[in-house]
Amino acid sequence: MTKLLLPLIILLLIIGYFMAQRSDDSVGDAYDKMETPPAESTTPPDMDSDPTMPQESDDVAPTTDDPQSSGRTLLDDTEEAARDAGEAIKDTAEDAGDAIKDAAEDAGDALKDAGEATKDAADDAMDKLRGEDEKKEGEPQ
Repeated sequence: MTKLLLPLIILLLIIGYFMAQRSDDSVGDAYDKMETPPAESTTPPDMDSDPTMPQESDDVAPTTDDPQSSGRTLLDDTEEAARDAGEAIKDTAEDAGDAIKDAAEDAGDALKDAGEATKDAADDAMDKLRGEDEKKEGEPQ
């Protein structure tokens, strides 16, 4: 039993390490995507007009892109990272469950084999004792 316990603990530590690495990678990717600003298109200035002269379009407030309406948002990136981390945890939990199930089956088989060996040894000891008792009864004293 103790022979199986140490490899099982080591296996669980290894699985936990890789699970943490996978979730760190997905969170790191989402964070990197969050830091990079979207590419903005800039138009070159018009060289024909004098910049000191007021233009007709100067009365109108400049239009800016609404960050909430453009492509992916921080919330989308966070949800995707959370989904990725959840899937990684689910996969790792399934792998750990399978490993534990296999270890438990192996431990059960080992206990069954040990029980059979103990039974056989007890039967042999009883046969040996019976044989000695029969020899004593058969011998004249």
